[in-house]
Amino acid sequence: MSPRALAARVLAARVLAASLVAALLLWCGPAAAQGFDMAKGGGDTQIQVYADNGIEWVQGANRVIARGNAKAIRGTMTVTADTLTAYYRQGPSGNEIWRIDADGHVTISNPNDTATGDQATYDLDKAIFVLHGQPARLVTPTASFSADDSLEYWELQHMAVLRGHGVAIQKDKTLEADVLTAHFKDKTDTGKTGASKTGAGKTGAGKTGPSRNAAPLPVASAPTPVAAPPAGGRAVPGGGHSGGMDLERADAYGHVALTTAQERVTGDRGDYNMETGIATVSGSVKITRQGNELDGGYAHVDLNTGISKLFGGAPGGGGDQRARGVFVPEHKDAARQQPVFHGSVPQGKAETAPAAGGSGAGGSGAGSP
Repeated sequence: MSPRALAARVLAARVLAASLVAALLLWCGPAAAQGFDMAKGGGDTQIQVYADNGIEWVQGANRVIARGNAKAIRGTMTVTADTLTAYYRQGPSGNEIWRIDADGHVTISNPNDTATGDQATYDLDKAIFVLHGQPARLVTPTASFSADDSLEYWELQHMAVLRGHGVAIQKDKTLEADVLTAHFKDKTDTGKTGASKTGAGKTGAGKTGPSRNAAPLPVASAPTPVAAPPAGGRAVPGGGHSGGMDLERADAYGHVALTTAQERVTGDRGDYNMETGIATVSGSVKITRQGNELDGGYAHVDLNTGISKLFGGAPGGGGDQRARGVFVPEHKDAARQQPVFHGSVPQGKAETAPAAGGSGAGGSGAGSP
């Protein structure tokens, strides 16, 4: 055997041995699987680590570094990158992992959902990963998401937070904003989920997750147990990923734009309920459709019927705002279309939108069928 071939066999043996050591090293507790669940693991207690160019075990720093097409696998979850660094500590059952850093060509995936970017930190104590990229992306069977700054995924809340021109696309509908929060349910779960609005869910616009330039997360003095799903949450015993994640609700903050095949609605704050097909946009609202423009303070958009309603203010708001409209007649020559009517609700008489559960505009809101 030539020296070169012998060296290759020795390197392969070392990589395999290191992989087996890492597989025994990285230990976590079992739990049910759903969505992205590296922290919970779907019942598997070990994270197996592989790499083409070897694995370095830095005992003094309590970390394992895998280089070259590095891969960490737990249950149906896989994290791949050019380099993976796993941080571990002493736990009740021996060494346990609490964090994974991924650098270069990062992919976090299960059989149905995939997130990609340039760099990621997966905090297994908090069950959160933060992904950076240009942009960072998340693709599910029914929608796609992207963010220029960061994309966070909160396992326990089944929620993604997109910061820096967040974009959500579902069929012919696009929702954009400075910050987007997307709440998911598993497609195998037919029950109502009532996604939690506490913690990160309610404060999606705040910087709740680690920032791009944040210092490495400190090693906890004791393991932080992975909590049970919040009230109304969805634990799926022996679960799985047969259907992937399904968008249930999206909230938008700052420079909001909702675009459909028929119109574009812009404003300061928005939300979209997938189950009802209803989107609302508030603030300085403008609806544009085929050259017609409506301006107001609150828009109610029914994506099932294509009917949009505009009001002077949001439910519970003041009635001194005005809804305005500029309408353009149909013309064979689009370049010759000119506004022929300007309308507005008289000052002090603008009606506000009905409270939740109301019957709609009652015929008094400006509408664009």
